[in-house]
Amino acid sequence: MLSNKLISKPIITINEFLELYDNKFSDNLEKLLHLDFKLNLNHQYEKINPVIHLAKPEDAKKIAQIFKDIYEGTYPYKQMEDYQEIKEMIKSSNYQWYLLKINSNKTVGCFGTYLEFEKKRGLLFGFVIEKQYQNILDSLKAFIGCLIYIWSTYKNKILVWFGEIRTNDPTPQYATSLCSLRPIAFYPNKDIFLNNIESIFLHVTYDEKALLEFRYKRIPKIIRQVLDCYLYSNNRFHLGAPLVKNPKININLKKVSTLQTRFFKRTEKDKFDNEIITFSIKKSVSYFKFLYNQNLKTIEKTNYKITKLEELYVYLQELNKFITKSHIRYIECFVSSYKPKHQKIFFNAGFKPRGYVFSWEYNMLHKVFEDRIVFNYYEGEIDKNIKLIPETLKLLKVLNFNAYRKTNFFKG
Repeated sequence: MLSNKLISKPIITINEFLELYDNKFSDNLEKLLHLDFKLNLNHQYEKINPVIHLAKPEDAKKIAQIFKDIYEGTYPYKQMEDYQEIKEMIKSSNYQWYLLKINSNKTVGCFGTYLEFEKKRGLLFGFVIEKQYQNILDSLKAFIGCLIYIWSTYKNKILVWFGEIRTNDPTPQYATSLCSLRPIAFYPNKDIFLNNIESIFLHVTYDEKALLEFRYKRIPKIIRQVLDCYLYSNNRFHLGAPLVKNPKININLKKVSTLQTRFFKRTEKDKFDNEIITFSIKKSVSYFKFLYNQNLKTIEKTNYKITKLEELYVYLQELNKFITKSHIRYIECFVSSYKPKHQKIFFNAGFKPRGYVFSWEYNMLHKVFEDRIVFNYYEGEIDKNIKLIPETLKLLKVLNFNAYRKTNFFKG
């Protein structure tokens, strides 16, 4: 039985979460797929318990149809509506899909994971239930059962797990926080669901090894504008104080002018009109790479390497031109917590820090996790009626989004 410690004590790591269930699952994880356990969470009402199945390639059409039906053909990440893409995911060792079934074999929902084994990081996504079953299926128990199974199966292989949680409903925020996936960064106006612009929270959880054993021992160096984000995250993980810096940025404009003449842009497009765009400078190993989602008008998965500050300055100049030309609504960048000059250049270019993520990027050469800072930029007004739980409300206040109110959330 899951302990009521789930509601009496905040859970910090995956290890603490897994300790809350009886050891009867350690030798027979398949029992979890039948949800053969009880929750002690003031669960006073009876709901249908689904059985969890590992998806097979032939299930891809059903998964795609669920996404099409729930989001009425407006899901912003179009690969989720394409059964061939989902079929390839199921075949890949880097993905694992789960089906929620009732009445022996009726599929009523699904859940996906993306496993980056080299980075020791896993993405949780696509937990959806068909509309007619959303209020009668025990989705909380199904979600918790999936996580116990996933985190037990990939223990010591994946040490950091994360998910992007919507703000249209407080229940997913509550459910993820309950399982140690807690809000750590805010993505204002990032997504569009059912034709409505919506903000997102990044929720992250860790195996304790990612924080205590494999985290980079170097003390973070951050600019003053990042300090509030750091303190918010450190209040949860208690990993020590940073060094606060105010570096002077001396950009050689003559070098900038020369680099601009050697600037080069390369674009690769997929069948969904997403573009992987790479900025580079001839005769340099530097680059600035990102994913441009034309459907959403967003930029994410940003990655860069530079040898001098002038290169980063040029790349961000060109990025701002691209933002204006392509009418970009939202962009995010994960910036090193050990390079305050980079942070300041991003800040001066109009990006704001909206989350400090401990042990985020795995350095395969040195076998350590490095911290990152979420810098992002957005257009438009944020919905004043976004649905929050106390923890996400606290994060917004730290980030100086003070106009938002707490709403009722999952009551068990």
